[in-house]
Amino acid sequence: MKKIEIFNRELNQSLSSDEKQMNVFKQQIDLIMKSVCERLDHCDKSMIIGTGKMNDFSLTFFVKNFKKVILTDIDLNTVNEAVKEFRFTEEELLKLETIRIDYTGFEKNGFFTDFKERIVNCHSFEKIDQVIQSKLVGLEEYSFLKGYFEQVDLIYISPIYTQLVYNQLLHECAALRESGYPEHMIKYIEGIMLDEMVGIIERFNENIFKTLRPGGELVALSDIFQVDIGSRFYLRVKNGIKSHEVMDEIYEGYKEKYGIGLGDYGLLNLDEKLKSYLSRWLIWPFDDKSAFIVKLKIYKKI
Repeated sequence: MKKIEIFNRELNQSLSSDEKQMNVFKQQIDLIMKSVCERLDHCDKSMIIGTGKMNDFSLTFFVKNFKKVILTDIDLNTVNEAVKEFRFTEEELLKLETIRIDYTGFEKNGFFTDFKERIVNCHSFEKIDQVIQSKLVGLEEYSFLKGYFEQVDLIYISPIYTQLVYNQLLHECAALRESGYPEHMIKYIEGIMLDEMVGIIERFNENIFKTLRPGGELVALSDIFQVDIGSRFYLRVKNGIKSHEVMDEIYEGYKEKYGIGLGDYGLLNLDEKLKSYLSRWLIWPFDDKSAFIVKLKIYKKI
């Protein structure tokens, strides 16, 4: 396995939410997806972006409602293991197609292959800039799913924006800290790469946009913030989750305190490309101690 695939497999395997609570979440998603399918003029091809362990959606729903279900992820081992848990017939299994995708191009460029080794030898901001820029060469033109452009009726994006590269970069920076690399240099790296995430997310969304056929719909989930179960903030969110007015107030307060995150920007950028007609807030259980507050938006390609 390549380094990015290994990191994502470990990330996928770490998801261990309560099965009962997760099923409740999936049922909510199923109801929303059902309404989306009813609006589509035909349901031939559907595609999942960031399939993983399928902790946030029901694969059975897609198999029952579409002629072809395309499962994409950089970690296909986890995807294949998850598929085996379903008791699909041979006919249903023939509907499934799995595609391994590097959504960012960082694997193609070998960004993390020798990242720490090269950074450790950087003793100035200028040298750090040189190393990072050398690893980003050509990524502005990176694309994926070219063979599916304007072919897919429905695309479902799992909460993936916060997992596109930056988490792994923070993991690498943590290792640099442990090795004694100067903190101010590490902060500089984190800042540079946070700025780069704007372009990474924009390219990711552009590829998704091109894959969707005219008239097709996109359902995007994005984890906006994480909460500790039982905390005052969690209870406030839980009590107000069904009210857009209450959640908007909570969200505005959160942004004033912490700013706009990667999850926010993923949806904001989609807003510029597609027509949004529905928005929902949901609680996505992570484990017995924490949960993610997820924003779901439905888009149509005009």
